[in-house]
Amino acid sequence: FFASDVRMGASCSPKCKPKPDQLHFSPVGYGCWQLGSKGGDDYWGLKYTDELAMELISRAVEKKITYFDTAECYSQGASECQLGLVLKELDKDLRSQVLIGSKVLPNNCSNVRKALEDSLNRLGIDSIDLYMVHWPITKRGMAHFAGDHKGKPGGIDYSKSDVKSITDVPSTGKAFSELMQLQREGLIKHIGVSNFGVKQLEEALATGVKIAVNEVAYSLLFRAIEFEVLPFCREHGIQVLCYSPLMQGLLTGRYKCVGDIPPYRSRTRHYDSRTNKHSRHGENGCEKLLFETVERIRDIADQSGYSMVELALAWPLAQEGVSCVIAGATKASQVDSNASAAKTSLSGNVIRALSEATEELKKALGPNIDMYQGVVNGVDTSRCF
Repeated sequence: FFASDVRMGASCSPKCKPKPDQLHFSPVGYGCWQLGSKGGDDYWGLKYTDELAMELISRAVEKKITYFDTAECYSQGASECQLGLVLKELDKDLRSQVLIGSKVLPNNCSNVRKALEDSLNRLGIDSIDLYMVHWPITKRGMAHFAGDHKGKPGGIDYSKSDVKSITDVPSTGKAFSELMQLQREGLIKHIGVSNFGVKQLEEALATGVKIAVNEVAYSLLFRAIEFEVLPFCREHGIQVLCYSPLMQGLLTGRYKCVGDIPPYRSRTRHYDSRTNKHSRHGENGCEKLLFETVERIRDIADQSGYSMVELALAWPLAQEGVSCVIAGATKASQVDSNASAAKTSLSGNVIRALSEATEELKKALGPNIDMYQGVVNGVDTSRCF
């Protein structure tokens, strides 16, 4: 089927070129969730040392991975601290190429200025390129980050969403007004959101804010944004950034069955919530279909001559409206493979084959863009609508 396809070597730029007033992202960004990890019971189970961070971030920038995506809650602030430490030591020419994005939890949106100042201090910068509201400013959006479970090993207990602990929800209007004021003061260059559904985007836009970005989960194995969110963002000129394009390692081809996957990484709606104590989505998942889909992608990789990582990162970038895919790394080889994917331009045949191979899974998971929360005992707990 792919015999007539020629492996392309040109840079895999997003399908839509950014306008002059939009952010110019590297096609592949560097996900900083793992930065600052302490090892042991931490989510990632590894110690992300300053030396490792320096090695990998420097290597990434040298290979033209220049967008770094962090958040105030990643490793409880340690991610921002470590990223700031490394960027301070970078060669001046390399540092000038870097874009930084961070996020404020909805729980802290009653005082956005303080949250931003704290992030700027940890990062060691005076102004940030992109500052996003991490989850919608609602009880559901706040619940997972509140309550007495947030001090568990790894930062929080991932099985919990403590809605009852939420008594006050910050005003969306006030939060975005404050963000716009901070932008006017030059502390924020671009305002964005993350994990916002269409109604939540409409509510935010009604405040008068210009939303630069909506960062959402999007991959060959999770295409929920295609139903409503991606078309809305295209229509309104909102750039889409994609997190978890490799599904936390599943699309590297490393895992052959559910039992191979670390428990923290198998808590999305793809998996049966009844067999993972870390899960909170309350659904039965579609594990058989998931791994059948992974094998279909593996077959396409074998036939086309691309690696699974190249396919997984290049395919979202071929979708109209997507500006950047965000992938983490714990080894130099992973930085290299991510950078290689940024130079991969897929043929129409390969793109269509991947879309067809993953369509059944897309339909099975449906339009809920929240990978981690779904229908629990008949009640929809999704944070994104």
